[in-house]
Amino acid sequence: MGKLGFFLSVIMISVAVASLITNVHLYIVNKQLNDELQQTVADIEFQMCGYVYAFDPWFENETQKHASTVWKEVKDLDEAKLVISEDVFSVIVYLHPYSVGMFNPSTAEWIVIISSISETLNETKIAIFRLDYQTLFLKKAYTSSYSVNDKLSLEESITIMEEEMTKDPYGSGGGSVNSEKVKLLGGNYVYSYPAGDFGGTIIVNRYAGVTIFYATTVWDGAGRLIIPEE
Repeated sequence: MGKLGFFLSVIMISVAVASLITNVHLYIVNKQLNDELQQTVADIEFQMCGYVYAFDPWFENETQKHASTVWKEVKDLDEAKLVISEDVFSVIVYLHPYSVGMFNPSTAEWIVIISSISETLNETKIAIFRLDYQTLFLKKAYTSSYSVNDKLSLEESITIMEEEMTKDPYGSGGGSVNSEKVKLLGGNYVYSYPAGDFGGTIIVNRYAGVTIFYATTVWDGAGRLIIPEE
């Protein structure tokens, strides 16, 4: 091969490498833009129907930061679609710490609750998801449907909460609910009580008139999931 042929070969190889690098760069850029677009869509979808609920202010920023990502993990699952197919629904994303004091991330869970808002229907549908806090691995999904009764008042929901809390063998704060700390998110009354020793979070659906989620939190220990049953 003469010098001219050698130089032509070098030029061709350089062009090919440059083209490959450019294509790889374009692929990375396109993938990044696509990922950002998907995340933006997930953010918008969650903001339209979602609520972030934090056990206490320490978890609020963490929950707010990851809420749309957690929502993205479950929204296309069959259990979620069962409820999303309804005209109106709400989503709660909640980080449940089974242990505080010494927070144990290996036991904490992301909880997602999707519930239909039944203003005119005679049935309300609910889907609940438990995801690993660190990996977002889906641990379990639950679905249920209930006949719609008269919408619960705050006082009626507190009565249901206190009755459920007294069943906890550890006492669950004596079974007394602070009404000022009960939040109505979508169609659900949500209440958390601090773990001086034993605390927890309990959620009552205002349309079904039943407790749909109840999990305890233990100071430097291990709480447990009571509702739904594992």
